[in-house]
Amino acid sequence: MLQQNSLPANFIGQVFAHKLNFISTTLSNRGIDLSHLLKGTDIEPDGLNDLEYKINKEQIVSFYRNILALEIPEVSLLLGASIKPKDYGLYGCTLLCCKDLRSLLEFSLRYHNLVTKTVNMSLHVEDKFNQSCIRFEDLLLTTDLTEFNIELQCAIVLSLVRDFLDCENFAFDVLRFSFDKPPFHQGYEDFFGCPISYGHQYSEFVFSDDKWSLNTPKSNPFAMPLLLSQCDLVLDSVQTKNEFLTFINQWVSENMHKELCAENLASDLYLTPRTLRRKLSDQGTSFRYIVKELRCSAAKKLITETQLSIEDIGYSIGFNDASNFRAAFKKWTGQTPSTLRQIS
Repeated sequence: MLQQNSLPANFIGQVFAHKLNFISTTLSNRGIDLSHLLKGTDIEPDGLNDLEYKINKEQIVSFYRNILALEIPEVSLLLGASIKPKDYGLYGCTLLCCKDLRSLLEFSLRYHNLVTKTVNMSLHVEDKFNQSCIRFEDLLLTTDLTEFNIELQCAIVLSLVRDFLDCENFAFDVLRFSFDKPPFHQGYEDFFGCPISYGHQYSEFVFSDDKWSLNTPKSNPFAMPLLLSQCDLVLDSVQTKNEFLTFINQWVSENMHKELCAENLASDLYLTPRTLRRKLSDQGTSFRYIVKELRCSAAKKLITETQLSIEDIGYSIGFNDASNFRAAFKKWTGQTPSTLRQIS
């Protein structure tokens, strides 16, 4: 059985800034000035205290890079250990009302899109082995941030589960990471409380099925229906907006090899170009930004997973000149196509 959150895994448009708020608070309590974290992000400092404040992918990437620039050992674990349900507003309150680990995990996967979504999570039940796993997929698609992004999400999940179960020693059975063992790994097993291995196909927590029925002592079955209805209203709104973006993503992907034109997209959507720009702006994005993100993602995949020449890759995503593609890719990622292929 596979269960994953109910929206597509791509990261386009805006998301709530809850996660950055608790991160900035945690680091500020350690003497880190907020200005260091917000440098180059265009994030309003006051916005992080607003549960309705939204940010885009580029802002999260800049924020995360500013964190790594602090060079704090095991910073992902430090931050993950600091998360509390209240940091997630309605989503966190509803999680507290779940009755057991199963309902907790199933809710968290279905409604994960109501929070800052930098990682896609999916649940896999392996009946043959009487075990299950929570799988984590990086959505930032930025090489220098993949490890931090996945580690942080794993630490957050474990910290929240421990809080909901009221058991600070709770641990999953095994933790597998898709990347190599990082330089600062000594404290990982102490924090996660289970064996950790690296270099796997997926990053995932693995646990035996007997953990499914673990009770959450803070549950409130009377409040749960009301909170769920509120979550559904918010999620429906997110899904409606996402259907619009999903169509645009598909349109761009299907026409990526051509010279893309917003006017042609607007015509296919039976909108005026001005209305298209407004609708995209309302969701914190633009036609040019979506094209760039999808071309960058496609280029990375072709570079790392095929033997196509750099020239052919550039042509396949809409560049008629290889040098222009190399320059654009360097601007997008900070490295050349050849460098990415060498290190992959």
